[in-house]
Amino acid sequence: MLRPILAAATLVLALASGPTAMAQDFAAFLGHWKGSGISETEDSIYFAVTVRDMDVVIEKVSETSFRLNWTTITRESGDPDNPDIKKSSATLVFNATGQPGVYRTAESGDPLKSEPVWWSRVEGDSLFTYMLRIREDGTWQVQKYTREVSGQGMTLTYQRITDGTSERQVRGRLVKHSE
Repeated sequence: MLRPILAAATLVLALASGPTAMAQDFAAFLGHWKGSGISETEDSIYFAVTVRDMDVVIEKVSETSFRLNWTTITRESGDPDNPDIKKSSATLVFNATGQPGVYRTAESGDPLKSEPVWWSRVEGDSLFTYMLRIREDGTWQVQKYTREVSGQGMTLTYQRITDGTSERQVRGRLVKHSE
């Protein structure tokens, strides 16, 4: 009986003191992470999977915000001995929302204008990052990144779902290289 009351009191105190009290729930994810992963689609049973090199940097911006930068390099199509290389990068700053463990980017747009809305949430050892976009034809797309830390390692799972259909999934393993 006492345990639920203490938990509720702790939550009330955290909420009353604002986002700063919840500032370091992202501390375990800070650092420079490097690794690789495998991309799969529904057609992967018929075609080759794609290997991706991944680089993730998560930095503290303030007590209540963090910067997330990621780069992915894929080697696809073309000559197998000299494949086409594609590099994609993104950098977003996530700010505390006042809800425990929930962050939002200032860059989030209007999803009804096909502008993405980005947010993150921390739950235990997992950092979830989401992007929602409503496309011009009215269909929706969600991208979900799950980054889970343990020891010096991070597992990353990326999912892209369009109008309820899973289009792509990437699973990778990264190692922490620096703080």
